[in-house]
Amino acid sequence: MTRYDNCDKPLPPAVCTTNGTGLEREEWSSREALELAQGIINAIPDVLFEVDRDGRYLNVWTKNFDLLAAPKEALLGRTVHEILPPEQATSAMEALATADEKGVSYGHIISIPQQDGTLLWFEHSLAKKHGERPSEDSFLVLSRDITERKKVEHALEEARTRLLSVVQAIPDAVWLKDMDGIFLFCNQAFEQAVGKPEAEVIGGTDYDLFDPETATRCRETDRAAIEAGRLCIDEEWITHRGIGQRILLETRKIPVFDAKGRMTGVFGVGCDITQRKHMEEALAAREREFRTLVENTPDTVARYDRDFRRLYVNPAFAALIEGGATVLIGKTPSECPGGPTSVIYEQQMRKVFTTAKDREFEFTWKNKGGREFCTLIRLTPEFGEDGTVESVLAVGRDITELNASRQKIHQMAFYDPLTSLPNRALFNDRLRQMIADASCHGQIAGVMLIDLDRFKEVNDTMGHAVGDELLCEVAARLRACVRNHDTVARFGGDEFAILLPEISHGDGLGRIADRILGKFDEPFLLDGKEVFVSCSLGVAVYPDDSSNADDLVKYADSAMYCAKRSGRNNFRYYSEDLTANAQQRLVLESELRRAVERNELELHYQPKVLLHEGMMVGSEALLRWRHPRLGMVPPMQFIQIAEDTGLIVDLGAWVLREACRTAAKWNGEAKPAHKVAINLSARQFQLQDLAGAVADILDDTACRPEWIELEITESLLLDNNDGTLDTLSALRAMGITIAIDDFGTGYSALSYLARFPIDTLKIDRSFIQSAITDHYGAELVKAILSIARSLGQQVVAEGVETVQQAAFLTAHGCQLAQGFLYSKPLPEAEIASLPQAFIGNHPATETARP
Repeated sequence: MTRYDNCDKPLPPAVCTTNGTGLEREEWSSREALELAQGIINAIPDVLFEVDRDGRYLNVWTKNFDLLAAPKEALLGRTVHEILPPEQATSAMEALATADEKGVSYGHIISIPQQDGTLLWFEHSLAKKHGERPSEDSFLVLSRDITERKKVEHALEEARTRLLSVVQAIPDAVWLKDMDGIFLFCNQAFEQAVGKPEAEVIGGTDYDLFDPETATRCRETDRAAIEAGRLCIDEEWITHRGIGQRILLETRKIPVFDAKGRMTGVFGVGCDITQRKHMEEALAAREREFRTLVENTPDTVARYDRDFRRLYVNPAFAALIEGGATVLIGKTPSECPGGPTSVIYEQQMRKVFTTAKDREFEFTWKNKGGREFCTLIRLTPEFGEDGTVESVLAVGRDITELNASRQKIHQMAFYDPLTSLPNRALFNDRLRQMIADASCHGQIAGVMLIDLDRFKEVNDTMGHAVGDELLCEVAARLRACVRNHDTVARFGGDEFAILLPEISHGDGLGRIADRILGKFDEPFLLDGKEVFVSCSLGVAVYPDDSSNADDLVKYADSAMYCAKRSGRNNFRYYSEDLTANAQQRLVLESELRRAVERNELELHYQPKVLLHEGMMVGSEALLRWRHPRLGMVPPMQFIQIAEDTGLIVDLGAWVLREACRTAAKWNGEAKPAHKVAINLSARQFQLQDLAGAVADILDDTACRPEWIELEITESLLLDNNDGTLDTLSALRAMGITIAIDDFGTGYSALSYLARFPIDTLKIDRSFIQSAITDHYGAELVKAILSIARSLGQQVVAEGVETVQQAAFLTAHGCQLAQGFLYSKPLPEAEIASLPQAFIGNHPATETARP
């Protein structure tokens, strides 16, 4: 008996003869049909079941037995309720009922759990097979494994869910329209943009959402994307119907195609750029505003890249160079305008790129016409997105005239106008520097003072012009006798001085002195006549004689007079023992440390007077030390000790507190304003919070900031310390005014007058004393007054002793003065008894000497 491979039913007998009966031919045809069916079953991957009405398995055909819920032998004769889980069995019986009713049933999907926890999915198609009797009817069930299809569908559903979540979560409006402009989908952002829920959007068109003009514009951009067949970007204004607010969307529209490549609609994304648009308009307005400022400022403005090439110049800069912006853009300072100082400019820019910090410096250069300019340059770093310096903005202010005035003042303040040699002020500055360098390197240095013998006779017999000629010739001979780095100075009259640093041997000073004396043995040709003039020299040696600048000058002066007393035309070394002076200094230091606790210190006040009215408007607080044994100790004896030992900090705090207490007392109700000036030491600026300490004292003494003025020295500002600038700015912000004491006596760099918050300049008494008797002194005072006036600063003249001096100052615009003409420094009680107006000393009726 022959069987199908996967079937237990026997096949009909084979018909072997060619001349069979009709029955044989019928059996043959049946056999062919069964073989065809068997071939089909073997060709498909599905499972074919035959079950009865009760769901009992009658037969199974398959080549993939792994798809069976149980082994074949365990299936046959058992029902689906015995093989499948309850839920799946119930579903299978429902499918049988449908097939029994309709003859066929399709699309019944069930899942079969596996031992590993996974599911196999099957799709069942059923056909009713009629038996001889209804009870013998059975059903053929074609079970197809759709597990992979289910996995794909599940993955697609998850992807769709994620995509919808993303679309709903993004802040941009998203929508889909068909070819007729009917909305098929929109996200929440679109709902918020149009002010309608999705249910009211889907199925509608732009004309249901927007006004006709906006809707027509939207349809036009849709058609543009459809016609272009690609992404189109545009900007569209829409109106939120809920709040009536207009919103600007940047829209991106792209055609959508189906699987066959047919265009089915338009997909759109809209980003709300309303705020960005407003910001761009505001930025554009600000840019126009700043461009107007930059292009109309008299300052030069330029931007440089990392290669120091100009990216931009403003018209003020372009106007300085022949060819204008064309020759400047893309060029470095070395290329245009060029010159040796351009290297310094680029070095400064390199530091800004390296440190990412502002820099300020003065730059001197020449244009093609040869005119020299001096510009104050401020370099500011401009940062990129990564935080590095991307470019540098350079703003330059023309200070050519200021520089010329500054050079003139510097020349007048530090150089002798007759011989062009350094004067006493510059000599003293270089002397201190020489001492510092010699101390650092362990070197010997010398100070020489030279005085001409019988110079007065030349002046009296041959005239002042010949005397001036002699002084100039002396200056030239002295310069010829020393090295290039030595300093030859003129103190005044016929007195000269020389600084001699880096002396390798002690006798080197003697050889130089002999060389000078030898030069003076040669005759001077004056007014066509030979004149012989000798000189006397005094020498002091650092560090053998002293390490103090003033002492070295004093000792050299003593040695010079010793040479004069010894017959002139020779030189002498200083040899005085300094032990006594040193011992006295130690005693004073020890006593000074106890002066505060013993109440030995007191303040005296010297009035400040309005020159044009003669009214007292303030005073300067001056520290005095009344020692029980030594009496009144001069300030010049103990102030420097206090500075050197650091005691000045405690003394300064005491002075500040006492002066503020007095200021509060003098500025009570119904009393005329009286501002008290208080000197601050550079040491006090080394405190962590000087401004805070001053504020505390003001609070403790009930003194208002406007009642005091703090005086500082030029040397403090020349350190170019940002901490000093911050402290002075904080004090100014409190309402305290700042004054520079002894202005003009230091080695000034006048740029600090613009950089620091300075309110008042106090002209040193030495300038005031020479203003009446010396033309150059008068010009120097007038120059200082002019600068202060230009900068809006007040001027106080110190050391005014005569009515003529007061009249001169009044005539040239000086506002305030103090000095013995009005009063010496007095204790607090005596100041209160002074008249408010110094009528007798009022200079209004005097005539100022030029």
